[in-house]
Amino acid sequence: MRNRSRPLRRASMLSGIVLAVALSGNTPATAITGGTDVTTGTLPFVARLDLGTTERSCTGVLVHPQVVLTAAVCFAGPGGTTTTGTPPLATKVTVGGAVSTVSRIVAHPTKNLVLARLDSTITTVAPVPIASTAPAAGDLLTLAGFGRTGTEWIPGRLKAAEFTVRAAGTATFDVAPSGTSGAGVCRGDSGGPALKSSNGTYQLVGLHHSSNQAGCVGEPSGTPAATETRIDTERTWVTDNLPGFASGLETADVRPNWQNTVGPAGSANIIGACCSLTAPELGVRPENPHSGSNTLMYSGKDNSATLSYAYLKAFGLRNTKLRAGSVLSYWIYPQSSTTSSAVSGSNSTCVAVDLAFVDGSNLRDSGALDQRGNSIHPGGQCGKLTLDTWNQVIVPIGTLRAGRQIDTLSIGYDQAVNTGGYRGYVDDIRITDVLESPQFASGLETGETAPTWTNTVSAKLPGAGGGLAEVGGLCCAVTIPELGSRAEQAATGTNALMYSGRDNSTSTSYAYLKAFQLNEVYIKPTTKLTYRIFPQSTATNSAVSGSNSTCVSVDLLFVDQWDAKKTNMRDTTEALDQKGDRAHPTHQCGKLTMDAWNEVTISLGAVNGKQITELDVGYDQALNSGGYRGYIDDIRITE
Repeated sequence: MRNRSRPLRRASMLSGIVLAVALSGNTPATAITGGTDVTTGTLPFVARLDLGTTERSCTGVLVHPQVVLTAAVCFAGPGGTTTTGTPPLATKVTVGGAVSTVSRIVAHPTKNLVLARLDSTITTVAPVPIASTAPAAGDLLTLAGFGRTGTEWIPGRLKAAEFTVRAAGTATFDVAPSGTSGAGVCRGDSGGPALKSSNGTYQLVGLHHSSNQAGCVGEPSGTPAATETRIDTERTWVTDNLPGFASGLETADVRPNWQNTVGPAGSANIIGACCSLTAPELGVRPENPHSGSNTLMYSGKDNSATLSYAYLKAFGLRNTKLRAGSVLSYWIYPQSSTTSSAVSGSNSTCVAVDLAFVDGSNLRDSGALDQRGNSIHPGGQCGKLTLDTWNQVIVPIGTLRAGRQIDTLSIGYDQAVNTGGYRGYVDDIRITDVLESPQFASGLETGETAPTWTNTVSAKLPGAGGGLAEVGGLCCAVTIPELGSRAEQAATGTNALMYSGRDNSTSTSYAYLKAFQLNEVYIKPTTKLTYRIFPQSTATNSAVSGSNSTCVSVDLLFVDQWDAKKTNMRDTTEALDQKGDRAHPTHQCGKLTMDAWNEVTISLGAVNGKQITELDVGYDQALNSGGYRGYIDDIRITE
């Protein structure tokens, strides 16, 4: 039967009817013919995906408040392959009446599956649970989709029908319509679900993979048959790729935001382990890794047999909130005196990863236990880890701390009894299944983050603010460049950030104005700055000259907590927008469309680990003089 089915994995972008059902010109990818309309609220977790303007449509299923699972072919690029990263086409997802966009996709290494990360959290629909057992021949399943029917090319509504499992393999299973319904799977349903019902609760057992499309409009008649991708075998892959935090301390991983820095829980009676060190240590070292080439080394010397502890912070995770299924895991290598002469007894085992939460609570005092039943408090790990070997620690933290927002992740030593040195390594730290909010977002609307400053120059300092030179007010007795929220022109909502000024020199002219002060915003390899900008021309503002209004961009000020060094985005040559242009205002000159909203996306991974302290808006142009004016809206810093 599978040999007669049309695979949904490959496509031609040149014709309207092609083999890859997901890439079928202006029509959806595979849907249910012969089925019935689904009552609103019955299958609320089934998602419709619209890719590009009219290029493709697919079906998917919500498996996490921020993730939709669908077919990889839906996101295939021009070469027919699907690559993890930014989707090749702008994608709108509608699920349960809520609408979001896709910011990132994760492609399965071998199967026709992809996880689509949503920009916003779906709070009105419960994700569908994934079945833990394989479908068996004779099982009755419900298949659903948004695609074609027997009479409609684009019905635009969800339809479903009952199917019977005919044969199950290790990776896929074949289905046929149950009874005499004649139902089939058509273009528009790629990634749609095969669901098993138990006591009124649905479980996801498969995703539409291929179909012979019999009975679908525009296709030959025949006996419908389809093949589904098994999902029960992919539970671990799904879980491992849900939103979360992970770092193996490698160059491409999230870098710690601090080193050798005491965290919120403090330190008492701990000095350096040896060699004239006066304080405990925590930092990345190319020594004894569990994987890769780097690890996080911890060390110190306990000077009290009654009260001793040191909690050193490593990562800022302020935009991370735990769910019931959140799990913390890490590997730890506690050294003995055999591998480090500075170590005494089993001191190195009295160490654990700790989390501090925004509400003032913490992980160490939560009562959470690891997979061996030991307290995750550093004192509860004393003597429970094997010295001079890698130990994995797994803690289901969500069961006790669901809904808590993380502030910092620290490495803590805590032991009341013994004295002496301790030293070891931590590697491959992960927190799975969390909710992640943008690190910063403002559309300038009421209730959103408002600018901290108005019409305020960012002082020119080495590596920091850009200052002001040869720029004054645009017109009308205004003597200074302006930056402030206005209800005049907005990309969304009613407000935007208006910028304006008059360039008085054709050799050196710039104006960098402060907008937002940022707190606890730390950069990861995948962090991006996005904003919309509307540079005005003389057609919309008579005070503007030439293309001056395009010589403007958002600027970010950074500090590296490792060494307190200050830098900025405009001078970072690796900070490029989606067109490959530098983020410096000068390099945006003439690259933006005037009198229209331009979307700008800048990758910040080149400054991984640094803290963003301030967001400015800068005008910078050496050549021309005259007025400039425009608007900036929907500023976001996201993963």
